[in-house]
Amino acid sequence: MAAIFARQRIVTTAAATAVVGTALYVSRPAPLRLDSAFKEPSKTLTFPRTMLFSRELKVKQVEQVNHDTKRITFDLPGGESEISGVPASSAILTQHTAQGAWFPTLRPYTPISPPHQLGILTLLVKQYPNGRASTHMHSLQPGDSLTVRGPIPGYTYKPSPQQPRSVILIAGGAGITPIYSLAREILTADSRDQTAVQLLWGVNGPRDIVLRQELEALRAEFPERFSVTYAVSGKETDVAALGSAEMFKKGYVNRGLVEEAIARCGGAFGDEKGTKVFLCGPPAMEEAVAGKKGVLAELGLAKKEIHRF
Repeated sequence: MAAIFARQRIVTTAAATAVVGTALYVSRPAPLRLDSAFKEPSKTLTFPRTMLFSRELKVKQVEQVNHDTKRITFDLPGGESEISGVPASSAILTQHTAQGAWFPTLRPYTPISPPHQLGILTLLVKQYPNGRASTHMHSLQPGDSLTVRGPIPGYTYKPSPQQPRSVILIAGGAGITPIYSLAREILTADSRDQTAVQLLWGVNGPRDIVLRQELEALRAEFPERFSVTYAVSGKETDVAALGSAEMFKKGYVNRGLVEEAIARCGGAFGDEKGTKVFLCGPPAMEEAVAGKKGVLAELGLAKKEIHRF
């Protein structure tokens, strides 16, 4: 769905799926407040209204993260009285029409800013060679506007306050954004939750670890519930120089790495819905990990136990 920095899938399918899922996307009622003066923040995007009717976001800040990735922060129209309305692991659709084009280009992106962040929405955007959407996104400067739609619903996670559980999150390259968003939701949304998260992230080299600071912050805050393993495939990378041998592995996210993660799982393997592994990455990687002859199938996991973004 939204790997986002930008995944190169046909977005019309994602949009259609989102519309079909309207009946399944139910907002929680606002909690009862003793302070009558309190006012819940409004939402910039509300499914399905803003899937049909677009909104305009103005660029607040642009940060070059590495050679091909930018962090782009947008002001929300309602300022500090507004939140994006994009739930964890969900995506927005960016829209622009290139000069001379008849039809707009739509691409899904999962925000890296928290769902309840007031006033702003932040995207992490990787530029792809000849990528129409990502090239346009990288051309944006503070003050520019971007047309957006959504949100496209992601995975609705249910906390486990009564029973210890473990899940495995696997990302490849730019597919980290929905995975990171989900990991943060699992760890921070409910202080009673006893679900532990293992993240396996395949990257080419150290410069591609674009969310390392954010992941380190989660590890520091939840040392008993969150661990990260980086699979670094670049031939010229000396993984021993990057950090501990437990955290940095040479190669790809393969059967050995996944088997080790499963062996470390404590409590019940899988969340309340029975989902054990969450995956987002390039098509070739997803096929190698979760295809009919992939690693997870070899290890006995059923299709219904795997969620692919």
